[in-house]
Amino acid sequence: MAQVDFRYLTDLLTPRHATAVDDPTERNRLAGLVDTDTSEYIAGFISQTGRVLGESMKSGETVLHESDIILDADGGWEPGTPSRMWIVSEGTRREDVFDDAARVFLAHSLLTGAASQFCGWRERVVAIVPEEVGPKESKIIRTLADGGIEVVHTYTVLDAYGTYARWVTDLALEYGSGDEAIASDTPRPPGMARSVVSAWLMREAGEAQLQQARHSLKFGLAGYARVSGEELPIAELARSLYTDRANLTKVIKAAEKDARISGILDAIASGDTDRIMTTLRCA
Repeated sequence: MAQVDFRYLTDLLTPRHATAVDDPTERNRLAGLVDTDTSEYIAGFISQTGRVLGESMKSGETVLHESDIILDADGGWEPGTPSRMWIVSEGTRREDVFDDAARVFLAHSLLTGAASQFCGWRERVVAIVPEEVGPKESKIIRTLADGGIEVVHTYTVLDAYGTYARWVTDLALEYGSGDEAIASDTPRPPGMARSVVSAWLMREAGEAQLQQARHSLKFGLAGYARVSGEELPIAELARSLYTDRANLTKVIKAAEKDARISGILDAIASGDTDRIMTTLRCA
């Protein structure tokens, strides 16, 4: 399991346009105003362990707040009471409120284990945080060389890992031997550590993407085999992929024997929304 050392991340993941509300009375006052029909949504992130929202309230104040989520037996959830709050400086752009919410959410996800995959070098981190709602949706988040933060929302696990692998590879190349890397002002690891960091990140990107690609391929092929009268027969699919039918059929048979994949496909075939959501969450 990857380890998080917040010596390198605390300052970077602290809101830049908002101040922590430490006074309990003031925190309770603000908590009573947020998340109501009168608040204007600005930013929102949710994971399997909690959520972070940015809202502009009827009072004219803009806040960030972090809370746990409470899961029920049916896989639904309710937000807990805000555990931490920040008041946003007047006149702050919505884009900056979003970025500060992303900083809080990334810190929360790394601390609570909500990030399913992450790696990096000191203040440069790339992470996947699966959502609780839409269980196969994810936020891919990375910190940037200039201290900024970037977030992408994906709707499938394969896309999430594809984005993650690409961003980790980009980071590895920043520490590589290309002309752009050499000319860059990005702080680099010292001495021989530079090549180690670059190679480690390349390996992390490759292994993460390969593992997920294998699983997604098994799932896709098992589902493909269930479709009768498909427009693209197995033989034509094999030819189009530049492989032979026997090899593709072998992989399909292995996929069909996977009990977890069969359970997901059975749930989808049932049309039972609750069963589908519960099965996907447990996958």
